[in-house]
Amino acid sequence: MRQSFKLALRSIWGNKMRSFLTMLGIIIGVAAVIVLVSLVNGYMDSVIKSFSDMGANQIQVNVTNLSSRSVNSGQMYGFYEDNSSIFERMSPVVSVSGKVRNGEQSLKYTTVSGISEQYGDIKGFKLESGRSILYSDIESRQRICVIGGYVAKKLYGSGENAVGKSK
Repeated sequence: MRQSFKLALRSIWGNKMRSFLTMLGIIIGVAAVIVLVSLVNGYMDSVIKSFSDMGANQIQVNVTNLSSRSVNSGQMYGFYEDNSSIFERMSPVVSVSGKVRNGEQSLKYTTVSGISEQYGDIKGFKLESGRSILYSDIESRQRICVIGGYVAKKLYGSGENAVGKSK
């Protein structure tokens, strides 16, 4: 055993350049594997985060009211309260396509949605300016809205210019 170890050391010292190149190859190979594993893990984390940001942990139910059956928001909230152990939050959404305008400027094909106060939190929206819809706004039937950045820029020039405007 001792004789084999001495022979190995003599072989290494006798071929210094080959030994150095072999060690360099091993070091570069191990470093490359570590870097690649780190990059793949980081990329996977970003993909998982972007999927969760898109709402992969959300359920969307579309209801079409027919003459034979219909669902109102009270029934939806009743279902939500009966199953509150399953659901974290809930927001009914009623959407229509239409034209919105501010004075002479208008956007012809815009989606307008009626939502609850929890909708922004569910979707993870961050407001640039102004405030979100409150439960008290809905209960007292206030005429307020939250508009997107595109609509704010096209009709008001910026989000800050749109805050507090009535038309």
